[in-house]
Amino acid sequence: MKKALAVVLAVMMLLGCVSIASAEDAKIKLSVWSFTNELQGMIEKYYAPNHPEIEFDFQIYPTDGSAYTTKVDTTLGANATSDEAPDIFTLEAAFVKHYVESDFTGDLKDIGFTDEELSVAFPVMAQIGQNSAGVQKGLSWQSTPGVLMYRADLAEKYLGVTTPEEFQAKVDDWDAFLDTARELKEASEGACKIVVGSGDIWNAYQYQRAEGWIVDGKLNIDDELLDFEELCKVLEQEDLTEKGGAWSEIWFAGMRGADEVLCYFLPTWGLHYTLKPHCAEGVTDGMSDEEMAKISEENNGTYGLWRLTDGPVAYSWGGTWMGINAAKAAEADDAKKAAMHDLIYFFTLNDDFLTQYAADSGDFVGSAKAVETILANGGTPNPFLGGQDHYAIFSKAAALANGSLMSEYDDTINDLWNKFVTLPYTQDGADLDECLANFKNEVAAAITTITVE
Repeated sequence: MKKALAVVLAVMMLLGCVSIASAEDAKIKLSVWSFTNELQGMIEKYYAPNHPEIEFDFQIYPTDGSAYTTKVDTTLGANATSDEAPDIFTLEAAFVKHYVESDFTGDLKDIGFTDEELSVAFPVMAQIGQNSAGVQKGLSWQSTPGVLMYRADLAEKYLGVTTPEEFQAKVDDWDAFLDTARELKEASEGACKIVVGSGDIWNAYQYQRAEGWIVDGKLNIDDELLDFEELCKVLEQEDLTEKGGAWSEIWFAGMRGADEVLCYFLPTWGLHYTLKPHCAEGVTDGMSDEEMAKISEENNGTYGLWRLTDGPVAYSWGGTWMGINAAKAAEADDAKKAAMHDLIYFFTLNDDFLTQYAADSGDFVGSAKAVETILANGGTPNPFLGGQDHYAIFSKAAALANGSLMSEYDDTINDLWNKFVTLPYTQDGADLDECLANFKNEVAAAITTITVE
């Protein structure tokens, strides 16, 4: 009897162990890599509580010193299917094209995405997440269209305009922009500048190109870039800017009103994470609008004085995409592929989540369908903008910006263009043809996989 009982207990214990092991095995494990904790925080807040069947492993490596890209390249290059490798990893604008053009990232259709699902993404962000063959390898939960942000009080004081529509007429193209810069200088006796520096207009201006830097494997210098140099030279020679650079102290001084700067070309994140937190001394990111307004009033800041308008051109600046490890996706079973699809779909295309996230954060989301829902529900009246709806303005730029201009070499080539063409030509008076020759030589030396003629 005792022997039989012992056998029964042993069997029950064994079954118990098997049951526990099965429960553990039923957990789908997803390794998510990123370069900030933003996505981790979003998953933990909005997704994980309703998906107990998924066990997340988050790894964060900073972009400083290329730590993130080095880790991704090393891991995926050595053993992409190992437990240490990510299932899903994020890609920022500086290197998204490098990865979507590589074999490291997989086709999102391989984990179940359909053309119908993908069709709701803003074209500019979808285009940037595609490789040269049009394969969708990355999706973004945000869209980062850029507009022109301007001081309404300075526009009225020096230019006599009182509405964004009136101001748009004065910056509708680059000729009008230059005329307004000159008018502003005369009316303010040089006290107010249209922008901090000519470099401020680069991110917008480059979106006017008909073609990007690389066409059929060859370096391409679009004629618009030569027009850009002439505009920058005039701005420099006629003293129409503060002659400062982005992220410098003088750049932020104009935001808080210590210096009179009329305009900033900034994208969606520039409104929430750059302009607002620098609208006055003592204001910091994360403060409520009421707190910001109070501190701004006490310190002669600029809260409530800013407005948005389209500016001369629709453009995009920045963004974060979610991509998949091609090797691990290929080996994943159907349940894991479904989990990967569901996670990426939830954050980038799910209408319910994106409308909620927009309400919580003010961030401009990457789904055109979700933006339509938000606008239909009353938009986003913003007290920082005097009640103006930033979603209504950003949505126009998001629909017009052309993401197909981007290439995986843009960061390198942009830096070389600025160093060997813009700075010597517009500031030092160097010969343009000589500058272009030097630029081509530098590109040829830096990027050996393209043809430079």
